[in-house]
Amino acid sequence: MSVLVADIGGTSVKLWHTAHEEHRRFDSGKELSPEEFVRTALELAGDWEYETIALGLPCRVSNGRPVEDPQNLGPGWVGFNYGAAFGKQVRIMNDAALQALGSYDGGRMLFLGMGTAVGSAFVAERVIMSLDLGRVVVGKASVVELLGDKGFEKLTAKKAQEVVHTVVPMLRNAMMADYVVLGGGSVSKIEQLPDGTRRGNNRTVVEGGRRLFEELPDPAARGGADWIVL
Repeated sequence: MSVLVADIGGTSVKLWHTAHEEHRRFDSGKELSPEEFVRTALELAGDWEYETIALGLPCRVSNGRPVEDPQNLGPGWVGFNYGAAFGKQVRIMNDAALQALGSYDGGRMLFLGMGTAVGSAFVAERVIMSLDLGRVVVGKASVVELLGDKGFEKLTAKKAQEVVHTVVPMLRNAMMADYVVLGGGSVSKIEQLPDGTRRGNNRTVVEGGRRLFEELPDPAARGGADWIVL
């Protein structure tokens, strides 16, 4: 199945395709509406052929539909008819959950996405759960203030290393995870990761999009042939 995968973040949208290595991107932000997103995505992906579309949205998603507007995007995402706008079948997942779905290698996995916010998801035995660990407070700061782009950019290389080696093992232990996958551009700034942690790859969202259609045939029913989504 050929899938167009849109990873929608607070500062940019990345478009991927299951049959292409390259990706394409455009700016997002507080002014991005779903109408503008669809228009720009169709334009940028106009020469790609695809059967279906997987969307990763940075907000709570229930039964395959967003239940709140993403904090760092414009309004109107709840109730928007994505299938009609694209003219194709569309399935939607929380963006961190979609990355986690593509990153999962078995066991108990915690995914943390270090971006505009800190997306998080937990996977165990092919059950995937979206989390909001960015709100957890460590000392006097929240996880998003420590690991999100704005906070992370203020840290020296040494301090960034210390923060990651403090916060990530704490969250791993709290979730009793076998391993952690760290995603997001800021991960490249960390020379040595904590034990039991590996770097994610933006392209894992493509595998997540493929699995969303091929292994979760009915996400609106909270599960599929192989996965359960909570």
